[in-house]
Amino acid sequence: MRRPRRLALSAAALGLALAASGCTFMSPVQTHDFYQAGDGTNANLEVDGQFHTGVRNAVLVLDEDGGGAPVFSATVVNYSGEPATVDLQAESQGSALFSTSVTVPAQGTVELGQEEGQQLVDVGALDVQPGTILDLTVTSGDQSTTISLPTLETSLSHYGQDEPAAG
Repeated sequence: MRRPRRLALSAAALGLALAASGCTFMSPVQTHDFYQAGDGTNANLEVDGQFHTGVRNAVLVLDEDGGGAPVFSATVVNYSGEPATVDLQAESQGSALFSTSVTVPAQGTVELGQEEGQQLVDVGALDVQPGTILDLTVTSGDQSTTISLPTLETSLSHYGQDEPAAG
């Protein structure tokens, strides 16, 4: 009598273990795909089905009161074995707001922003409110794509202007 009960409990335990471990069997591994991990947006340009160049986490940060200069922040990547030039142009309702050209070394990245070690993009004065979604055209060679460019305000603590140290 004990043997059938033990066999039934063993079969139930095995079934439960298989059911619990099979939950993620069909789930894709998120680290294998590019995704919008931050507030900005991404763009990929491909040549012959392979990533050639791209932009990661592109965002335009504006002062809430309009007092400071807007800051364009992004990382430009080059997956190819040759240096590449990537042109970026932001537009709103068909009008160009700012543009820049970035030369990226082979298999390298260039960070855009205002921090030390980053390339500053001269945006100039804009008549754009935080929360507006702009168009960003990314071009490299004969490849081009247009993505959404979010505009955020500095009231978000991680986008606020760093205050100079006293003294």
